[in-house]
Amino acid sequence: MSGPVRDFDFHPDEEGVRVFTAEPAGVLRFSSEVYVCAARYGDVVLWHYAFAQHWFKINLTTDLTGQIVETGGDEPGSRFAFNCDIATPMRRHGTEVLAVDLFADLLVRADAASYHVCDLDELGQARRNGLILPAEARGAACGLAELTAIVDRGDLLAFLSQACPIGPLQPPAAAPVGHVPLWRVPLLNLQSRAAWLRSAEMPDVPGSGLQPTGGLRLATGCDQQ
Repeated sequence: MSGPVRDFDFHPDEEGVRVFTAEPAGVLRFSSEVYVCAARYGDVVLWHYAFAQHWFKINLTTDLTGQIVETGGDEPGSRFAFNCDIATPMRRHGTEVLAVDLFADLLVRADAASYHVCDLDELGQARRNGLILPAEARGAACGLAELTAIVDRGDLLAFLSQACPIGPLQPPAAAPVGHVPLWRVPLLNLQSRAAWLRSAEMPDVPGSGLQPTGGLRLATGCDQQ
C-alpha cells in the first residue's frame, strides 16, 4: 500500500459517519473481497476483518505476541475477545471501504466458542423506524445465522485465518477516529444503499428476516460458508 485506507462505518442512528484510518503498515490484506487491518492500543492489538460476501465484520484483540486476549468490563458477560458486528457487506472504492452497521453484535470469549448476542431489540427498532432497509434486515438475519453457525462448529479462528492468519504483530498505533457528515458519503444514504442492493449479487435470505413485531427471527436457507 502506498497510502492509508479509510473505513467509513455508518451507524444509521447517528447523524455522521465514523472514519477509521489504517496506515499502510497496518493494512494486512486489501482486495475487493476482504479487508484486514490491525492497530495497536497500548499493548493490545485490534485486528479488523471486513468481507464483501458476508453480512458481518469481526474485530479481534490479541497481545503483541498474537495471543488472544479479552477486553471489556468486570461485570458478568461483559468481557470478550471477538466483537462481531452484523453489518452490510463491505464495499470498496479505491482506497476506501464502506459499510452500514446493523446494530446486532455477537460477542465471543477468548475460547472462540462461548458467545452471546446483543442489541437485537435495537435492530428491530431500526427496521420499524425505517433506519435500515427491509433487504438489510433480511441480510442481518442471514449474517447472524451464518456467524453463529461458524462459532458453533468451532470454525471461527479457521474462518479468519483464511483471510489473514493471526500471529505476532507490531502494527502502528491506532489513529484517532474521525467523523464526517453523511452528505459527504452519499453512497451510504438510504437511496444509494437500496440501488446498490438491487444491482449487486449479494448473499441474502429468502423471505422476511423479521417477525411482524420487529423481533429477529433466524431464517433458514442461508448459504453457510
